[in-house]
Amino acid sequence: MSRWREAWEASQQGLVLLEDGRVRYLNPAAARLLDVRREGAEGRPAAYVLRHHRLLELARGSGEATLALGGRVLRVRATGGAVFLDDATEAERTRAELEQERRMLAHEFRTPVAGLAGLLEVLRDELEGPERERVLALMADEVARLLRLVQGQGTAGAEAWSPEELRPRLARLLPGAGAVLWQVAHRTTADRDRVYQVLVNLVENALHYGAPPVMVRTRRLEDGRLALEVVDAGGPLADYERLFEPGSRGVHAAGTRGSGLGLALVRRIARGWGGEAYGVRLEEGNAFGVTLPEEEGEADA
Repeated sequence: MSRWREAWEASQQGLVLLEDGRVRYLNPAAARLLDVRREGAEGRPAAYVLRHHRLLELARGSGEATLALGGRVLRVRATGGAVFLDDATEAERTRAELEQERRMLAHEFRTPVAGLAGLLEVLRDELEGPERERVLALMADEVARLLRLVQGQGTAGAEAWSPEELRPRLARLLPGAGAVLWQVAHRTTADRDRVYQVLVNLVENALHYGAPPVMVRTRRLEDGRLALEVVDAGGPLADYERLFEPGSRGVHAAGTRGSGLGLALVRRIARGWGGEAYGVRLEEGNAFGVTLPEEEGEADA
């Protein structure tokens, strides 16, 4: 066996050599990536091995392409009768995951940054006295929270607290949130920043795409878990579970499509503390919520 053939036999990169439109050589990696049998391949027409029209086009000339083929993502380079194949499936999956992370992070920042911009407008109107100090304090809280988000930190401790403590911040940040009703009778040990981000997304969705009244509440689920949820009086939705998939854009009450990220982010946050996110149709309307870790001893209360 020649040295070049020995090297290509052991290579993880696929190689197909063509001559006069027929296969001269096919290494094991190429056979695996193209899902063809090597036996009898040499001497057969190129279409026997390169069964994708774009592969055939490249093989007849030259160029590069990334192709989805047989459940894999292949990077293909063709030149001078040689077709080189690399398995890029994992690299593409990683790239897609990183892109999703980037979009989710941008979504996390969108609402608080917009809220800060609104508060700056209020300050430009020469707000004075205690009200000015309250606005500045709220802005400082939001900036500190965003810094913790960037640094991958949360609010410390497992000390129990009531989610209703977040009510003033939400009312300041989200237009219309001041009219939201609250029925929060339980305490939790979940991270404040993360619960706040959950409520920002759920309340904003209910205000934009649902129908009043909108309520934030805690309740005990049938399986005994504690839930924090936002309920609105909008009409039934076609598929609640699908709305939690990244990129899913459900059509809401006014025919408006969502961003496809908010509920996926809510689910990721909830799973981070060992909970779950859900959407259900109740007698009162649509409920979207998360299960929470709660204050020790409260489950039987």
